[in-house]
Amino acid sequence: MLIERLRLRNFRNYASLDLNLFPGKNVLLGDNGQGKTNIIEAIYLCGTGKSYRTPRDVELIRWGESTFYTASRFLRKNGDLLVEVACSHERRKRVRLNGVHQDTSIEYIGAANVVIFGPDDLRIVKGGPSERRKFLDVEISAVHEGYRKDLSQYRRILAQRNAFLKDARYSHRSMHGRAAIDAWDEQLVSVGTRIMVKRAKVIKELSLMAQNAHKEISCDGILELKYSPSFHTEDTEDVNQALLTERWSTLFSNELLRLRRAEFMRGITLAGPHRDDMTFTLDGVEMRIFSSQGQQRTAVLALRLAELDFVRNEMGEDAILLLDDVSSELDPFKRAHLWKYIDRGIQTIITTTDKRTLNEFSKPAKVFKVRSGSVQEVTK
Repeated sequence: MLIERLRLRNFRNYASLDLNLFPGKNVLLGDNGQGKTNIIEAIYLCGTGKSYRTPRDVELIRWGESTFYTASRFLRKNGDLLVEVACSHERRKRVRLNGVHQDTSIEYIGAANVVIFGPDDLRIVKGGPSERRKFLDVEISAVHEGYRKDLSQYRRILAQRNAFLKDARYSHRSMHGRAAIDAWDEQLVSVGTRIMVKRAKVIKELSLMAQNAHKEISCDGILELKYSPSFHTEDTEDVNQALLTERWSTLFSNELLRLRRAEFMRGITLAGPHRDDMTFTLDGVEMRIFSSQGQQRTAVLALRLAELDFVRNEMGEDAILLLDDVSSELDPFKRAHLWKYIDRGIQTIITTTDKRTLNEFSKPAKVFKVRSGSVQEVTK
């Protein structure tokens, strides 16, 4: 997969930008605060449907303007794709794919596969469970339509069930009236179990890939990713997917029954995929608590490399790699491994303030000088 062109209108600090990108390495060179990361953000927005820097689309509108517009042309195995995203202060975000308006939320489209590595990635290891769930949901949704649909359905069921619990909490319904919660439980368990089983499968695959990548870039222990559902489960190493679904469905149902009184008292759902987690361990020790920041950063890089492998295995083509300020995030040894990895043909857009980064590449790169919201191609 490649991004061929990017167009911005009133996006962040860009009044207007039309950029043709190279199939290999594209380096955005410039001082801090000039707009390099804004280009990365726009590509990510077109690829995934949302910014990785803010949940508020209106914040992407250039100061003093009323609307932003972005467009990216992606070259894919199954056909070229033009993605257009626009938003104004008056209207919510609007998306068109090859000229066709999308009614479905952009959050679930996954139009193109992009992988990003940047300074904020440490939150995947150091942050709360919601950060890791977000990573998983974005990653799996991008390559599995069925998961996107299950996730959307689960969120609707969860919102309705929580509304019922909250209403029951304040209306003091009889237990006979509260028995209607059984219907919500049945739906929640059916969809939620499919989500959990899919997450467990993907985490197992990512763990093996990340472990291999980690061995190449660090001699500091064995990295593993582990899935942690919101209820206790037995060892699932050798259990097939059908049997695992059956077992977890029963465990999930039993957990909801066990927590029912507490749920009515608190007015929220206390078990399910929305409360799951994923842990990073190094030689069996949880990294969030006991590892150094350098070890955590290495683990995240290994995870991003595993993400590239995962996309290629699932989609049959490489994702687009976005690297935001890796010169300051990685030491020379890890950067050298990263350049070697992407030299096999992965299209990469790199932001940096350090011109010396260009000397580390073994293959040519297209270099753009970024200054005050303007971009100019330069000779390396």
